[in-house]
Amino acid sequence: MPTIAVDKAALFEALGQDYTTEQFDELCFDFGIELDEDTSLSQRPTVNGKQEPAQLKIEIPANRYDMLCFEGISLMLNVFLGKRTSPDYRLVAPPKGELQVIYVDKETARIRPYVAGAVLRNIKFTKASYDSFIALQDKLHQNLARQRSLVAIGTHDLDTIEGPFSYEALPPEDIKFVPLNQSSSMTGAELMDFYQDDKHLSRYLPIIRDSSVYPVIYDSKRTVCSLPPIINGNHSKITLKTRNIFVEMTATDQTKIEICMNILVSMFSQHLEEPFTVEPVKVVSPHNHQSRETPDLTPRETQAEVSYINNCCGLSLTPSDMCSLLKRMSYTASPSRASPDLLDVQVPPTRADVLHQADIMEDVAIAYGFNKLPRSFPSKSGAIAQPLMINKLSDIVRLEAAMAGWSEVMPLILCSHDENFAWLNRKDDGKTAVRLANPKTAEYQVVRTTLLPGLLKTIRENKHHSVPMRIFEVSDVAFKAMDLERKSRNERHFAAAWYGKSSGFEIVHGLMDRIMLMLKSAFVTGEEGLSAKGVGEAAYWIDGLDDPTFFPGHAAAIHVRIEGKEQIIGVFGILHPTVLEKFELRYPVSTLEINIEKDGESIMPLIRKRRSQAQPSPSPPPTRRRPSPASDSSSVDDAYDGGAADDGATNGAGSSQEQMIKKLVRLALASEYSRQPIRRMDITAKVLAPNTGRQFKTIFEAANHQLRSTFGCQMTELPQREKVTVSQKRAAQRNQTQNTLSSSTKSYILTSTIPPALRTPTILPPPSVPTSASESAYSGLYTFVLSLIYLTPGHTIPESRLEKHLKRMNADNYVLNGEKTEKVLKRMEKEGYIVKVRERDGGGEENVDYIVGPRGKAEVGERGVAGCVRKVFGKVGMEKEELEKRLVRSLGEVVEMKVGRDEEVDEETQMDGEGEEGADAEQQEERNGAGNGAGNRRRSARGKRNAPKTRATPRRGRGALVEEEAEGDEDDEEEEEDEDEGEDDE
Repeated sequence: MPTIAVDKAALFEALGQDYTTEQFDELCFDFGIELDEDTSLSQRPTVNGKQEPAQLKIEIPANRYDMLCFEGISLMLNVFLGKRTSPDYRLVAPPKGELQVIYVDKETARIRPYVAGAVLRNIKFTKASYDSFIALQDKLHQNLARQRSLVAIGTHDLDTIEGPFSYEALPPEDIKFVPLNQSSSMTGAELMDFYQDDKHLSRYLPIIRDSSVYPVIYDSKRTVCSLPPIINGNHSKITLKTRNIFVEMTATDQTKIEICMNILVSMFSQHLEEPFTVEPVKVVSPHNHQSRETPDLTPRETQAEVSYINNCCGLSLTPSDMCSLLKRMSYTASPSRASPDLLDVQVPPTRADVLHQADIMEDVAIAYGFNKLPRSFPSKSGAIAQPLMINKLSDIVRLEAAMAGWSEVMPLILCSHDENFAWLNRKDDGKTAVRLANPKTAEYQVVRTTLLPGLLKTIRENKHHSVPMRIFEVSDVAFKAMDLERKSRNERHFAAAWYGKSSGFEIVHGLMDRIMLMLKSAFVTGEEGLSAKGVGEAAYWIDGLDDPTFFPGHAAAIHVRIEGKEQIIGVFGILHPTVLEKFELRYPVSTLEINIEKDGESIMPLIRKRRSQAQPSPSPPPTRRRPSPASDSSSVDDAYDGGAADDGATNGAGSSQEQMIKKLVRLALASEYSRQPIRRMDITAKVLAPNTGRQFKTIFEAANHQLRSTFGCQMTELPQREKVTVSQKRAAQRNQTQNTLSSSTKSYILTSTIPPALRTPTILPPPSVPTSASESAYSGLYTFVLSLIYLTPGHTIPESRLEKHLKRMNADNYVLNGEKTEKVLKRMEKEGYIVKVRERDGGGEENVDYIVGPRGKAEVGERGVAGCVRKVFGKVGMEKEELEKRLVRSLGEVVEMKVGRDEEVDEETQMDGEGEEGADAEQQEERNGAGNGAGNRRRSARGKRNAPKTRATPRRGRGALVEEEAEGDEDDEEEEEDEDEGEDDE
């Protein structure tokens, strides 16, 4: 909001009363403005041996242009306080009876088509009022006039020039005059060069510099009055001695020029010999039908509903009471004769911000007093608000894509012309894209007509991240529409892009199927057995597409039929190699783009009641591709009610418990798919409906029941991250949060509830995205890393030792397919399997260690490590009894096995079963109950007695199993610094 500085003593004199800072601050609040600073309370600068007068800096609402000067503030406060009535602005004839005239040349339509004028006669300036007059022009230029691009104001000493005036547009070489405060004459072109380095005026030069003609105003003797919007002529400049002012304004916006003119002449008409009178000027502009007399100071007549104002404010005022209150805000109001529920209101010409009865209601509330309004929420409201259908649909699509594991991006809506057309192998017909008239850079030339450039540029700028990348955007694109008033129209699109070492076509296809299924549109095809059940008449299918943006034969158009109407709403496919080359992408990219809006209305049925039996619809022509297996995600819905959810299930407002349970199950599956924890705050924000926070336990238990019965898993709470370093422990102790976890910060993951005997690779294969081999390798590697940490005394392993073990097993080459170990460790750290701890010792040296993270404890744990060890060391001939003793010494009695267990459990099952037991629900409850440092506190007294020294010195000691592996390598610290051939041989 603009801040206006006014002289404190002068303002209090105009108000007829002195105020303390607190009293004036209260007055400003009552009127709806704010006192920002009283400089009398601080040290003020001294100029020429005299201290600067005290000032009041007042913040003015952005819509109150009539209060951007001292005159406006003092006038409005006096009316509000009842010390004077609202002024009656009048137009008066000039002394000689003839109005000043401005003749407009038709060539001005090429650059600034509108002009207005007025005369302020017999004005009396003081130094303060003169400065305020200039300051108001600057404020209007910077705010309402948008840096003079919409309106330019020129003021002249009328006694130095003579009408009639002419407003023309001429070549810059034909315009020659002496600019304000200069002594030499110059042409328009010379003026541009002269002021290009001027600190104040250089910002306005680009407005007309590139035009072939410049606007100029002459008097009857061809004396240049001004070159708008740059500068006035020196001949007619105003001074303190000026008595008659000629005001002229030129503009590109007719509404703004009328507002600026009314405000300027109204505020300073109070300095005339006959206050609040203005002499009009006649504008002759027949070519654009703008001939008229300006300004028009007639109050605007409007009406407001009494019931609306009372309902919004929570009051019971009579029409007469409201009229009295509006009088304090400079209105003229009276009860309407047409209806007892209406007020006839006259809006003063300075209040251009009053557009609706809501503005009148606000002024009634201000005059009544904000502090007097009822503090309880009104039982009734005059406000009516609900989300637009297109925004509602956008949120549904956005949430569904995010829960499927895709990340939302928000690139800029502007792009270069090549990015929007040539780089996508598309041609511009000149009738599609909205171009910027004067773009600042080549990167922002057009408003995008597709979301693909933004997605591809986002991938290009993030190529250093791991692949695959899955991103999407739901936003607007724009097209030319010459038949509309604004000459353009917006469309809401959804687009997604997959970037990885494989094409990802089936993944994008699956996302498209999921979106369409969620929107209750059934996939149909001419091939027997593949058509899904439709909901009503909503159905979609795909057909091959020949589009140069995509690789030949690898693109499809998406057809949809709703209520018998068929149309193409989008395309998806694998991008052409030339497109990838333009955007500097080295891996394949598959994209999907859907238009979710058609002619301003949603193309999808958002609110549709379920029908007991969907009507069969005729099948379209056979498609070229079958639906991807990834699209078969309706099993989540079928687990509950056998159909798609209604809109309330996705929107959340007023959702039933059944729908909230379904949403929580979706959130859990989507989070686990991307190995992200299910945060309690996400459940509250995305699942629970408003005012249903107390239903968390009920919804959570019901969702867990559905997960166990349908998917064989359940949500298990993650343990709190341990406080390891001294600073962390001290901070936790100060905040008393070492053993207390706020419910809003709890997190969960999915753990299997399938019996251990059934947890075999045949029954539970690794995920196939991106590939089964890579997921198997990653699972094995993080189990190996967690085993190293658990088997190291103190459950803490130095970074150098961990890197040494990974190098010995050639993890880079044989496990990670060339991917760097450091990158994989960062991924494990991000997903919560491990935690990297940095701490400086007494000498200032930084020590870096790894400990087990919350997901590592929940998903693998000591029992999982024990199962891994038994699987590995059981094959090298180590006796079972000796192996179990070493496991107990390293991990504690929690992993001690019963005699004869190996005979009961198959060797293949033992590895997988033990590896998953660490995530069992009962084990997890025990782990959560232990709090921080649960792994260390859970070890038995027997384990402590067996290895007391190694626990006291975890950096140099070794666990029982690590000692066996490292025989003959006692000087391990020296060998970490010297990577000799022995490490490579091993």
